[in-house]
Amino acid sequence: MSQPSPSRRHPRRRHALAGPLASALLALAALTAGCGDDGSGTGQPDSAGAAAADARVDGDGPIGPGNPDAGTTTATDPALDGTATVSERTATIPGATAGRQVTATVYTPSSPGPRPLVVISPGFQMARTQYASYARHLATWGFAVVLADYAGSLFPNHQDLAADVRAVITWALADSALAADPTKVATAGHSLGGKVSTLVAIADDRVRAVVAWDPVDSNAPSAIDGLGGTSAAIAVVGETTNGSGGFMPCAPAADNFTQFYAAAGSPALQMTMVGADHMDWVDDPGCPLCGFCTAGTLAPSVVRTASRRLDVAWLRRHLLADMAMEPWLTSPPEVGAGQAMVLRK
Repeated sequence: MSQPSPSRRHPRRRHALAGPLASALLALAALTAGCGDDGSGTGQPDSAGAAAADARVDGDGPIGPGNPDAGTTTATDPALDGTATVSERTATIPGATAGRQVTATVYTPSSPGPRPLVVISPGFQMARTQYASYARHLATWGFAVVLADYAGSLFPNHQDLAADVRAVITWALADSALAADPTKVATAGHSLGGKVSTLVAIADDRVRAVVAWDPVDSNAPSAIDGLGGTSAAIAVVGETTNGSGGFMPCAPAADNFTQFYAAAGSPALQMTMVGADHMDWVDDPGCPLCGFCTAGTLAPSVVRTASRRLDVAWLRRHLLADMAMEPWLTSPPEVGAGQAMVLRK
């Protein structure tokens, strides 16, 4: 792993929740569980997603990329649920080293195997249940999904977390019920999870694609500096609120999604959600720890709907060569509404 390049504007800073706020985290440890549910959450779509589904049925709402007229869409909007039914189970998975264990929820679609595999990693101090809607949504589109918590301490070693995700991939590929395709593997994650997902792609050529939701490259090793070492297709989506300002920004501009995109090779995509904030990607942005990040002006439901569309479209495009996903990547409805901007290379 190379050292941070001289062009980086400052020494590497901790994520806002991982550095000076450590004492606050300890005081709020009892509240951390409030950031997720008890594991029984349904992962149902946001009201915005449900409204979009109703619009498709009624024929009087946005139905295609960039909100075109009826009849011009080339595929079902990937923000809507797919056709597969989904079963869930909890698994305890051996980590990369003896004694480390990863607790995960495994989502198996009813569609036949072999299935593309996605391993999802949460943000710092966020329970995996905060991302259940993303996992279930991908599974309805035929992806085998493992949504995994982190093993380890309050201040984990990021390389160890990446090694654990690689162990989860190995476990998932050996799990007969998942019937995952070893040639179609992807990683995804939010914040720290976006960085960890990228580190995995850098180290493991089984990973063919990554989707990172507002990733932050806090602490060594640098995922940004290592991105030149992977051929995986990299998609990042981020926000415009928490790159600066406050005691310490939640997603500092020098470490945020724009830097991941700049360092990535081709193919890569950057989606900027205008007015969003760093915590808009969790299923419950009102969780106790979420208040550390300044709130944005864009409705969280818009961010989650756009991100679920990106997840399916990017991964189907690059794992399954599904060219029908192209319009949804280049011109999703949020672009036409002035809520998002997209760059590709």
